[in-house]
Amino acid sequence: MITLKNVVKKYDGKEVLKNLNVEFPDGKTSVILGPSGSGKSTLLRSLDLLVRPESGTLSFSDISLDYSEPLSKKKSFDIRKKTSMVFQNWNLFPNLTVLQNITTAPVTVLKKPKKETEEHARKLLSQVGLGDYADRYPSQLSGGQQQRISICRALAMNPDYILLDEPTSALDPELETQVLLILEELSKMGQSMIIVTHNMEFARSVADKIVFVEDGNILFDGETDEFFNHPTTRIKDFLSGITFKDDKMLK
Repeated sequence: MITLKNVVKKYDGKEVLKNLNVEFPDGKTSVILGPSGSGKSTLLRSLDLLVRPESGTLSFSDISLDYSEPLSKKKSFDIRKKTSMVFQNWNLFPNLTVLQNITTAPVTVLKKPKKETEEHARKLLSQVGLGDYADRYPSQLSGGQQQRISICRALAMNPDYILLDEPTSALDPELETQVLLILEELSKMGQSMIIVTHNMEFARSVADKIVFVEDGNILFDGETDEFFNHPTTRIKDFLSGITFKDDKMLK
C-alpha cells in the first residue's frame, strides 16, 4: 500500500496539490483522472520523488518519509526502488540496444548479475511480443514498440509499483491499442500500477480504483463502477466533455 497524507506542493507560490490524502493498494491498478493542469502528473511524480512536495508524508508498507524533512541518499534510494516510471515519450537511450536499455539499470543500480538480468530481459521482451528485437536500436522501432520497451525496462527493476504518466498520449490509435493491451495483461496478472491517462475506455476496463483530481483537490476516490455509472454532476460534465456523445461513457 502507498499512502499519501496531507501532501502540499507549490509552484511559484501556487498550490498545485492541496493537502491531499490518498491510498494506492497493492496488486491493483489505480487510475488518476482529471482535466489538464489538475495536478495529476504532479501527484504521480511525488510517489517516486521526481517531484518533492513541501509538506506531507509518503508511506509504503515498510518505509515512510516526511517531505518537509531532509532526505538521506539511502532513504531516497530505498523509496525509488519501490517504483519505476514509464513516461509519455519513452526516453530510451538512443545509443544502446533494446537489451542494453532494459538491463543497464538493474546491473548498475541494483547490482544484479548481468547474465541473470539479460535472461530476464529476454523473457520480458517475449511477453510484449518483441522477442526478436533485443539487438535493435530505438531508432529502428516504432513509437508503440519503444513504449513497450519502456514498460519492459520498468518491469526489469522488479518494482512494487509501476507508475505510468500518459503512456500512450504520443501514439496513434493503432499503436496505442498495442500498448494498452500490454498494460491490461499486467493488470490481470496483479502487477501494482498507478496510471495517469485521458483514455476513458481504458480506465473503465482496467482500473480497480479511480482517483479524480481537479485544481489540486481529490474530488473522487473510489471504485470504477461508482465513478462511471453513478457520477456526480462534476464528473458527468467531465466525462461528457471528452466524448463525442454526452452519454457515451455513462451507459
